[in-house]
Amino acid sequence: MEMTFTKILVAFDESDLALKSLEQAIDLAKGKPEIEIYVVHSVTMPANYAVSAHLIAQIKDGKEILAKAEEKLAVLPNKTEVFLREGSSIHTILEEAKRHDCDLIVMGSRGLSGIKEFLGSVSHYVVQNSPVPVLLVK
Repeated sequence: MEMTFTKILVAFDESDLALKSLEQAIDLAKGKPEIEIYVVHSVTMPANYAVSAHLIAQIKDGKEILAKAEEKLAVLPNKTEVFLREGSSIHTILEEAKRHDCDLIVMGSRGLSGIKEFLGSVSHYVVQNSPVPVLLVK
């Protein structure tokens, strides 16, 4: 039995696994123009807003990261959108999946945190709390 997805959310942080996740989502959508792909990248504001230079740098980096995702998505005729969101990755991934009525989340098993476990804390939380299937790429 083949599962059919119509709206895919990709969590993207520019790690190698995030790039593989985006490629996996693109592969799932090839030849199926009805599939929509949404890509989300999150930045966290510092507790002290006086550190505005740090926040500005995070937003600039986030936009550059998403531009790379847009380049990869350009191969598809499908509807695609990228989003830069403020907040923890855990919450922004689940919120964006809900907001766009996604029926699949694709993400790396680990991100850029540097923790060398099989399953990162973000992917673990998303898998445990997502109401839709999560495809982990490793």
